[in-house]
Amino acid sequence: MRGSINIATIAGIAIDINFSWFIIFVLLAVTLANGQFPAALPDKSYAFYLLLGALTAMLLFASVLLHELAHALVARMRGIEVHTIELYIFGGVSNLEREPPTPAATFLISIVGPLTSLVVGGICIVLVGPAMAFSIPLGIIIEYLGITNIVLGVFNLLPGLPLDGGQVLRAIIWAATHNQQRATRVTAAVGQILAFFFIIIGILEVFNGLIFDGIWIGLIGWFFLQAAQNSNARLALQTVFRGVKVSRVMSPAPPTIEANRTIEQLVTGVILQQSQRTVLVTRMHSLAGQVTLNHLRRVPREQWGQTMVGEVMTGIEQLHVLNPDQYLLDVLPFLAEHEGDHLPVLAADGQLVGVLDREAIVRYLQLHQMLGSGGESTPPSQGSGTRERQDVSAPGATSPPSSPVG
Repeated sequence: MRGSINIATIAGIAIDINFSWFIIFVLLAVTLANGQFPAALPDKSYAFYLLLGALTAMLLFASVLLHELAHALVARMRGIEVHTIELYIFGGVSNLEREPPTPAATFLISIVGPLTSLVVGGICIVLVGPAMAFSIPLGIIIEYLGITNIVLGVFNLLPGLPLDGGQVLRAIIWAATHNQQRATRVTAAVGQILAFFFIIIGILEVFNGLIFDGIWIGLIGWFFLQAAQNSNARLALQTVFRGVKVSRVMSPAPPTIEANRTIEQLVTGVILQQSQRTVLVTRMHSLAGQVTLNHLRRVPREQWGQTMVGEVMTGIEQLHVLNPDQYLLDVLPFLAEHEGDHLPVLAADGQLVGVLDREAIVRYLQLHQMLGSGGESTPPSQGSGTRERQDVSAPGATSPPSSPVG
C-alpha cells in the first residue's frame, strides 16, 4: 500500500505499517517514559523508562493487530477475503475486498474486534497480580495493557461510523428497516455528532491550559469527521452505481501488441503513437498479459530492440480480468489497487471487448450529474460490493497520546 511498509504475513494476510504509525509509536513511548513509568518506578534512568515505553508501545500495537486479525478472520469465515491489514497513526484497518452482504455478517465482523480487545484486557487484568510478584516493571506494563484494551474495546463500541459500534448500529438498523442506505446515513450522522463532540472537548481543553491533550482530542474528532463524511460520499457513489454493469461504463478495447514484438516496437508503435501508459498484450489474438511503463524501466534502453514484450509483461494469470455482466460496485476495489490504468474486460468466448479505466468511471459520473438520472433500476441482490475499510482500533490509554480512536 502507498505510504506503508510490509512487516509480515499472517494467515495469508499482509501486515502493513503506515509511516504515520511511527509518529504515534514515538509519542506513546516518550509519554510513558516521562509520566507513568517514572511515577511508578522512581530513581531509574531515563533510558530505562524509554525502553519500557517502547516495549509497552510494541505490545499495545500487537493487541491492536489482534483486534484487526479478529475482524479479518471472521470476515473470511463469512466468505469475504482480506488481503491486507494496515496499522497507522490512529490504529488499524482491515481491508475487506467487499462489503459484508448481509446485516448479520456486518454485525459479526464488526463486533468481534471490540470483544477481542475486551478479552485481551480482561486477561491482562487477571495477570497483573502474578506479574507484579515476578517483576514490578512487567506488572506495570501488563496493567497498562489491560486498562488500555478495555478502554479500546468500550470506545470502539460507540455507535457512530467509523467505529465498530457504528457498524454494529448500522447492521441493526439495516436489519430492522431492510434499507442499507438509510442505515449508513444514520450511523454516519451519529459519527459526525461524535466528531464535533470531540472537537469541542479538545477546544475546551486547550482553553483550560491542557494544550497537548486538547490538540490530541481535537485530532481524534477531526479524524472521525473525515471518516463519517467519507461514509456519506461512499453512499452517494453506491447510489449512482447501484445496479450498473461493467458493460455500461467500460471503454472500447484499446490497441494491443503481440507478445513476440520487441519493446522498441511497443514504444514506437503503441505507447508514443497512442499515448498509452498501459498496453494489453496478446498471443495468437488471445489476451496474454499486460505491460506498463514500470516494466519498461526495468530493461536497459540499449536492450529494447532485443527484448520481447512477453518477457517483461505481467501474465494474464496475475491480472484481474472482468466480464461485462459484473456489477461495477463489485469491481471498483480491484481497479483502485491495480498496477495499471485499466482492467481488461473479456466476453464469454474470451475475446477482449473493452477495458474498465478511471477515465470511463469519471466520464460516467459526469454524464450522470449532467443528466440527473440514476443507474439501472435493478440492483444486485447481495450488498453493494464496495471495499469496506473497517476502522476499528487504535492505541487507547488513560492519557494522551494513547487515547483510543476507531
